[in-house]
Amino acid sequence: MLRIEDYYTDALSAGIITMIEKPEIINRLMNIFYINFAGYDYNKMRVEMYPVREELEEYKDLASSILDQIQKVRVYYEGHQIALKRVLRDINHDTHLNTKVYSPVVGCPINCPYCFSRRVVEHFAITDSYRKPVFRGPYKITKDAEGNAVPELFNIESDNPIDWFLTYMSDFGCWKPEWQANVLEQIIAANELKRRKGRCCDTFQLVSKRPNGIDLSSVPTDTDMQNVVFSCTVDKNECTSRILELIDKTKNHRITACVVYQPVLEYIEPVHLDELVETFGRDNTWVVLGSEIGIDAQPMKFEWIKDIIDKCLELGIPLKMEYDIKSIVEENGYKFMVQEPKPMRETKEIRRNNLAIKTADKSEQYNIRLEGLQRNTESYIGNEKQSTAAFVRFGDVESTEENARRLLHRSPAFDIILTVESRGIPVAYEMSKQSGRRYVVARRNAKLHAGDKKEICAETANGQKLFLNESDLKTMNGKKVLIVDAVVTTGETVKAMELLVEKAGGTVAARVAVLAEGEAVNRNGIIFLQQNTAS
Repeated sequence: MLRIEDYYTDALSAGIITMIEKPEIINRLMNIFYINFAGYDYNKMRVEMYPVREELEEYKDLASSILDQIQKVRVYYEGHQIALKRVLRDINHDTHLNTKVYSPVVGCPINCPYCFSRRVVEHFAITDSYRKPVFRGPYKITKDAEGNAVPELFNIESDNPIDWFLTYMSDFGCWKPEWQANVLEQIIAANELKRRKGRCCDTFQLVSKRPNGIDLSSVPTDTDMQNVVFSCTVDKNECTSRILELIDKTKNHRITACVVYQPVLEYIEPVHLDELVETFGRDNTWVVLGSEIGIDAQPMKFEWIKDIIDKCLELGIPLKMEYDIKSIVEENGYKFMVQEPKPMRETKEIRRNNLAIKTADKSEQYNIRLEGLQRNTESYIGNEKQSTAAFVRFGDVESTEENARRLLHRSPAFDIILTVESRGIPVAYEMSKQSGRRYVVARRNAKLHAGDKKEICAETANGQKLFLNESDLKTMNGKKVLIVDAVVTTGETVKAMELLVEKAGGTVAARVAVLAEGEAVNRNGIIFLQQNTAS
């Protein structure tokens, strides 16, 4: 993990130029800092955005409509300005995310006590009042040379379909009917555009605690919107009637329906799921399960969700369990599941296939099959042995995401991740992002950070040394530590990480790797996705 204080600066050039609007900037910055910086607290962050038209003399020939959208972003933490350019340079930041969060509406009148979005919007003053929703549209439809509709939103020239989440800062059922109609018009136009170009459509998620407010009257009933997931949130047993409301409001349309049991605050009966499947079919039905998270979160009991899990298994409904309930699910003898409805499975498969095509022209390749996930990786010729380091390419975003997902699926419950520089960092970072658990990086050479007084060294009997600064070591004290590496060969690096965990006063939850080769293949206690047969 990085240290925020290492990025304090007084430089006037510390900010960045962007055309991204404030809700999306805030969301991205929070994700970046949460994943990469130890002890990050968004309440200590301040973000300033202001137009920089007068500072852009070199761009004076640009259209005014473009110039007016360009803004300068400065970030402060505990009153100190952050060297934002350096942060973006140093972190493993994916600028081509397959999931995009966009908020056409900011604000919600419901005022749930556990609402994280409300706290974020109010802290960063994104709107004057979160209780009063603000529509950022209307969004325009233009025509191309053939007279086809071209949407202002979601018109991204990419062969890879995107999974859009559109209600991060709002509730779809609380949108005014004209707002709903405008955004749905954009979605339908985006679908038609992708189909005309022979591409897979994006998916769109719209969530509501007020499904009775969903208005699809502007959409012809024969319109194919099965790639649009309409969800109702059920957090208490008294709220299960929302499922019937969702069915009633959407049953005449070709959509995908979802029930989001998150956060589960008490026992919830698995009612009305039969009607959901009967109305929309198994391929276009989905259930999401998760607990309340945060400092004051109420611990969830397994009996609150057991019947829902059993009902989903009985009906064959795709079930996504959020990672925060992984340990309680597995401790009660159930399999942790991360499943998706058919439209989202299809977009993921398209991205996998596109990645395989993209890497197919690499020279000197060997194929590695990871339980159905085909990846081409490049061999290094001329070394003492063929190196598998090329497999974990820092730019291979989707491969890293998939490896992380599969390793998390196989891992037992843990509190923190320990990896080693440098090839273990991408997969550890992605596992941290997906699980919400922090990670620390052991180094092969001693290097003190600002504020550290000493480095802790662990050395195996065969002379393998790893170093960790004292503050990172303390974060593992009393914790269940998941040891992560990209490739394990002799197991010496893993042994050194085990010694670091022992010195920290933690316990090893498990040892996981993407690939195992050599002696590690037959060593007990290492969870890996695939044996490397090319070495």
